[in-house]
Order: sequence, then structure tokens, then C-alpha cells
Amino acid sequence: MPSEEDGTALLRLVQGGMEMYGEYEHTVDAKGRMNFPAKLREEFGEHFYICKSFNAKCLTVYTNESWEELKTSLKGKPSKVALPIERFLFGSACEAEPDKQGRIAIAPALRTYANITGEVVVVGLVDRAEIWDKAAWEEYNNNTSLEDIADMAEELSI
Repeated sequence: MPSEEDGTALLRLVQGGMEMYGEYEHTVDAKGRMNFPAKLREEFGEHFYICKSFNAKCLTVYTNESWEELKTSLKGKPSKVALPIERFLFGSACEAEPDKQGRIAIAPALRTYANITGEVVVVGLVDRAEIWDKAAWEEYNNNTSLEDIADMAEELSI
């Protein structure tokens, strides 16, 4: 059973009460638009950012607050390290504002990077989300064993 201390850590993790969970399947149309999940729109608000993900061929979606934190975290860092990261993240990033139907447009460069052409899966990750090509998401899940997840959880003491 989690202790009160564990609960406090969880509250800090969700940053201001944001709770973005679940998998949501949608389709990207020929214009690069997709319905962004209503539950996540409630948490992200009217304006958020989409950029390339560091560790997988998917896209990461940030709230305004977490985007500002990301930008701030790179300020003052040695340009030899920070500049390539800034180019990678910000160079092709786009702002997203859901329209009246809840659709967002994903920039062509981002769709190309994540190989997004049709079916997608949006995955809530507590304080951010990811947008995956559905086939890539299925491949990722098929190639990630429960043993690997258990080892990672043990390494993080969870």
C-alpha cells in the first residue's frame, strides 16, 4: 500500500493536478488534421505545442506550462549540447489550437518524422501526451516485454 510520502511524490509529478491517461485512437485526414481526445483537450486547454519525441519516432504534446519549462531548462546550457536539441525540438514544432470540432493540425514535417499518414494513437502520459502512428505503437508494445518493464520499474524503485 502506498505511503503518504508516495502520494505526495505523485502529486508533485502531476504538476498542478493535470492527469492525462489512456490511449485514444483517431485518424489523420488528408489535410493533416485529427480529432484530439476530448479528455486530453480538457487538460491541455485551448493552446498547446507538438514536437518530435526524443526517444521514439512519435510526437510529444506539451501544455503551455510544460513547454515553457522545457525552453527554460535549455537556457544557459552550453550551445554545443543545447543547440542540437533546440534544433531538433523547436525547429519543426507547431502550436496546436483545437477548432470547434476538436481537431488539431499537425505540421507536415512532424507527420513525416513520426510516419503519420492515417490511423494514430494518442497516449496520455500524466503531464504530456504522445501521438503515434498506430502501427508503430503496436510494434512498440509488441517489442516491449513485461520483464523489461518490470526491470525498469525496479530500477526506479516503483
